[in-house]
Amino acid sequence: MTKNATSTTWPGVLFNLLSGIYLCLIVGLPSLSALALFRIAAGLRVLLVVLLPMEWSVCFVMVAGLLSLPHQFAVKPGKFRRDVSDPKYFHRRLYGLCWTAVYYNKPVYFLCLSMPSLKWLTFRIFGYRGSMNFTVYPDTWIRDLPLLTFESGAYVSNRATLGTNIVLSNGFLLVNTITLGSNSLVGHLAMLAPGVELEAGAEVAVGGGVGIGARLGRDSFVGPCSVIEHGVRLGTKAQVGAHSYVGSGSSLGDDVRLSAGSVIKPRTKIAKPDTKHLRHFKAETQWGTGRNAATGAWASASDAGASLEVDSRRLFKL
Repeated sequence: MTKNATSTTWPGVLFNLLSGIYLCLIVGLPSLSALALFRIAAGLRVLLVVLLPMEWSVCFVMVAGLLSLPHQFAVKPGKFRRDVSDPKYFHRRLYGLCWTAVYYNKPVYFLCLSMPSLKWLTFRIFGYRGSMNFTVYPDTWIRDLPLLTFESGAYVSNRATLGTNIVLSNGFLLVNTITLGSNSLVGHLAMLAPGVELEAGAEVAVGGGVGIGARLGRDSFVGPCSVIEHGVRLGTKAQVGAHSYVGSGSSLGDDVRLSAGSVIKPRTKIAKPDTKHLRHFKAETQWGTGRNAATGAWASASDAGASLEVDSRRLFKL
């Protein structure tokens, strides 16, 4: 038996029982209401044929959302044992059951995101409390709505992942918040781990990955297919070029820029993009299967209206 398997103990039996009841109610009550309405308003059946799908969808969301309410208290940051014998995980699973019933019902979820009033109802009833002026798509992965904070203008592309929880191989689940500042952007296929914060105007481009607890400063940029490891800090307007890697615990100061293909070792600190500091900073760039000694990272900054660009081939003599 795997560590997260539902056991034969009473919490496991109760979970299986409640799961079955919840699913029957989530699907059955909207169908029952639609059938009752169809029978009552027999003279308006032609109109009802058009309206019933909407009525069914609203009822579907309402039932799923109301059933999730008793379990939302367990959707909070922490590390939880993946076993329904753990009360917190028990309630997380039932909340997740209610939310994913809506999320994986794509025609219904599409309607929820397309109509502002239904979008408000859906997100509020499942515990989201941030700004409603944000954009997500039916295939944008989101789960723990009480742990998400979107400020006005935040945009999350299709097939991006906001991973408020990560399954660990030791049988535990790591859960934390994700915050997207105003006018921040998460690109197609990009992935954000628990605890990530994007400040206003920050952007993670197509295919980028941002690790646990990383923080991207105002107007910072992570290029396509780049990896920002756990605990990294990017300063205001810092930029990471495409296909780059920034190791765990590193920090880039304001206006620091890394060229495409840069590889930054863990716990590297680049406070500011000046030549004096960069002489003490070791960067490596890897292309294909071997390191290119003739090409490396560069940094730039704006100082009193002038832009300084430093070629690492001269500074680091790689």
